[in-house]
Amino acid sequence: MQNLPIYQVLPELKTLLLSHNRVVLQASTGAGKTTALPLELLNAPWLADKKILILEPRRLAVRASAMRMASLLGESVGERVGYRIKMDSKESEKTKILIVTEGILTRKIQEDPSLEEIGLVIFDEFHERSLHADLALALCLEAQELLREDLRILVMSATLNSRALSKLLGDAPTVQSQGRSYPVERIYLDPTTPLPSSRELVGYIYRRLLQIVAEESGNILVFLASVREIKQLERRLKEADLKDIYIAPLYGDLTKQEQDRAIKAPPKGKRKIVLSTNIAQTSLTIEGIGVVVDSGLHNVAVFNPLTGMNKLERRFISQDTATQRAGRAGRLSAGKAYHLWHASKALSKHDTPEILLSDLTSMVLQLARWGSRDIASMAWLDRPPASAITYAQGVLDQLGAIDAQRGITPHGVELSRYALHPRLAQMMIKAKGLGMEYEASLLGAILSERDFLKEPCVDLTERVMLLDQLKRNKQVVGSVDIRHARYLLQVASKLAPKTSTRELNLSKLGVLVAFAYPDRIAQLRHLNGEVYLLRHGKGARLPLEDELFNAPFLVVTDLDAKERNARIYRAVRIGLDEIEEHFASEIETQTSVEWNSTLERVEVRSTQRLGAMVLKESPCRDVELEEVVEVLLEELSERGLEGLYWSDEALRLRERLDFLFYHEVPWVRERFALEGMDSFSDYLEHQMDQWLRPYLLGKRTLRECRGIDLYSVLLGLMSYEELRSLNRLAPDKIEVASGSKIAINYANAKQPILAVRLQEMFGTLKTPTVLEGQVPLMLHLLSPAYRPVQMTQDLTSFWKETYHEVKKELSGRYKKHHWPDNPLQAQATRKTKKFM
Repeated sequence: MQNLPIYQVLPELKTLLLSHNRVVLQASTGAGKTTALPLELLNAPWLADKKILILEPRRLAVRASAMRMASLLGESVGERVGYRIKMDSKESEKTKILIVTEGILTRKIQEDPSLEEIGLVIFDEFHERSLHADLALALCLEAQELLREDLRILVMSATLNSRALSKLLGDAPTVQSQGRSYPVERIYLDPTTPLPSSRELVGYIYRRLLQIVAEESGNILVFLASVREIKQLERRLKEADLKDIYIAPLYGDLTKQEQDRAIKAPPKGKRKIVLSTNIAQTSLTIEGIGVVVDSGLHNVAVFNPLTGMNKLERRFISQDTATQRAGRAGRLSAGKAYHLWHASKALSKHDTPEILLSDLTSMVLQLARWGSRDIASMAWLDRPPASAITYAQGVLDQLGAIDAQRGITPHGVELSRYALHPRLAQMMIKAKGLGMEYEASLLGAILSERDFLKEPCVDLTERVMLLDQLKRNKQVVGSVDIRHARYLLQVASKLAPKTSTRELNLSKLGVLVAFAYPDRIAQLRHLNGEVYLLRHGKGARLPLEDELFNAPFLVVTDLDAKERNARIYRAVRIGLDEIEEHFASEIETQTSVEWNSTLERVEVRSTQRLGAMVLKESPCRDVELEEVVEVLLEELSERGLEGLYWSDEALRLRERLDFLFYHEVPWVRERFALEGMDSFSDYLEHQMDQWLRPYLLGKRTLRECRGIDLYSVLLGLMSYEELRSLNRLAPDKIEVASGSKIAINYANAKQPILAVRLQEMFGTLKTPTVLEGQVPLMLHLLSPAYRPVQMTQDLTSFWKETYHEVKKELSGRYKKHHWPDNPLQAQATRKTKKFM
C-alpha cells in the first residue's frame, strides 16, 4: 500500500485540508485515490467524530471499493467501511466511511441540508460528469457556503480539466498525483483496413480475439457499447471452446457473484476474457489484465426536449476515455491496447457531460425543493441547457409539483422523496387513492428499469401480469429474463413495502400510467389504423402485429425520438370513461362554428378536447347567434354579392343606386362612398357586415340567406326623402305613349336603356330622359316579337331618317300590325289592327 503514488502527495493534501474546505485532486489511474486516501484521512483532526462520505458514479464501484477498504482494515464491510446503493446497503453505528451513489447524497442533503454527520464529502471519478454528480456538487457547495463552512469537499478526477474545476470551487488548491502504471503499447487499425460497421463489429472482434489469444499471454478486457453485443460475443466465444479460457461478462445488471467473477483473478492455470461495458474503465481494478481490446464505442442516452423522449445514440468515445480504457492494461505490468479505429481518427478531448444530454426533470424538482429558482446561477461546470430546463418545468407544472413562481408545492415535496422519476412518483401517490399501490409498485419497477422481456411486446399489462405470477411462484410462460424480473420485484417491494399481496387488479392500469404520463395519452386517428395522436399533438405509430392494435386510447411510456409518427415501444390501454373521470379538470369543452362547404351551411358542434385530442363531438344549437352570423358573413363575403339571391326588383333597385352613384348625386355619394369604392355595389360587397348582419340572425344555411328580401333591405338603407329623390332621378319604370309602364335597365350606370316595342312609341317626338333631363335613355326599339330592330338616343332623327326603311321590313313580317306612314301622327298601341 505504501508504495502507491497517492502517498507521495498525502502530506500536501492533508495540509491543505487543514486550512481549506475545498480541494481538487487530479490523480491518474492506479494512484490509490479511491481506496487508500479515505483510510489515511480517518484520523484527520478536523474530521473529529464525523464521517467521510464518498460518492462513486457506479454501484459496482461502490461495492468493490467498500470491500477493498474493509479488507485493508481487516474488517467486514458494514463496520468502519460501509456502503449504500439502490436495493442494497451495509452500514452500522461503527461506520466512518460511507460509500454511496450520487443520487443517495442528493436525497440525504434534502433531508439534512447541513449534513451534520458528515465531515468530508469526496467526489470520486468526477471526470465521468454524471448528472447526479453535478447536482450533488452544486448542492454541497451551497450547503457549505450557507450552513456548514467546516464541511470539506474533495473532488477527485483522473482526466478532468482541473483548472476549470478549481475555478468552479472558488479557486480551490489543486494537488496532482501521478498514477502507477506500466507502459501500454497502443495499437490501431491499419490505415487500409476499413472500420467495421455496427453489424460487422461483433464478428470482427471475435476474429481479432482469436488471434490475440493465440499471440498474447495474460487476461484480456474487451470494451463493448452494449449488453446485447456482450452476450453475442460471449456466445460465439463459448462455442469456440477455447482451451483454459473462461468468459466473464461485466455490466451493471449482473449479480454480485457474476460481477465478482469478472473482477477477481481467474483460477490457477486459467486465463479469462472480460467482456465489459464502460463500467470497467474507471474505479475498478480487474486483476491480471494485460490486453485491452477497445471497440471505441459507447451508447449515450440523448434527451430531446421537443419530443420529451430519450434516444439511444452510439458514439465514439473521447480521448480521455480511450486513455482510461487503455490504462487498464498497464496496472500490473506492461500491456497492449488494441484500438479498433484508425490512429488518424479525430476524437473529442472529453465526453459530453450528462447534464447537457439528459432529461432534467428530477434535477429541477430537487432544486425546487432546495429553494433554488435561478438554476443558471448555481455552481455548474457546464450550465444546463435552457430548453431542457423549460421542458422539465413544464412537466413539473403539469404534475402540480411547482407553482407559477417555480417554487415547490407540498405535493412536489412529496414527489421528491421518492427514488423515482417525478412522473412515477406521481403515479405512486395517486395510486393510494385508488387502493392500487401494489399495481403501481409493479409498474414503477417496470418503468424505471430495463425491460425483463426478451421479445418485443408493447402492452405493459402483460408485464404486470408476468411479475405478479412470478411473485406468487406461478409458472411464467414466455421469453422472460427471470433473474432480472425477480430484481424488479425487489424494487417494487421497496416502493410499496406495506402492501399486502392480493388479487391483481388490472382494471385501471391505464389510469395509473396516465397519472405519470398525462401528456402521452394517445388517441387512434382512424379505425383499423396504426397511427395515434398524442395529447401534446405529435403522432405515434403502433406495430400492426401488436395485441394493442386498434385500441381507441393508449397511454404511451416509451417511443423513439422521431418527431413524426414515432414508434411506440411500451403502452397500455385506457378507456374514454376513465379519461373523463380522472382528467375531467383538464378536459376543455369548446364550441366550434364552422362552414360546411358540401352542405352549404354553418355547423355548430360541441367538442370535448384533451390537448390535441378530440374525445367527443356532437351537434349543438345552444350557441351565440353572433358566432353563426360571423361565419355566414365570412362565407358570403368570399362569394360576393352573387352569393345572395337578387330578385329582378332588388337588382333593378341596386342598379338604380349604382346609376346615381356614377353620376355623383350628392346624397348617394355621402352615404355610400368609401375609399377605393367605385359604385354602390362595391359598397354593398365590402360592407356586408354593416348592412346584411341584422338579416342573418337565426339563419344557418346558404339557402336561408338567399331567401332574404334584398329589395326591402335596400329600401331600408334610405330615408323617405332619399327614396323620393331616387324615384325622381332614376325611376324604376317610365310610362310611354301607349300607356305601358316599362322598366328602365340601369345595368350600365353610364347609359341606362329603355327596351320598348316600336309601336308603343308612335307619336313620341323626343327621347325620354332620366336624372331630371340630364341623361337621355338609350332606346332599344323592338319588333312586335320583342326583337331589336334599332338602337337610338335621337328619336326625332329616327322618325325622319330610318323609320321608313324599318317599316318596309316590319310590315312584310308583321302584317297584322299597324305601320303608319306618319308615326308622329299615329296612335301608339300595344295591339294588332284587329283590336285597335
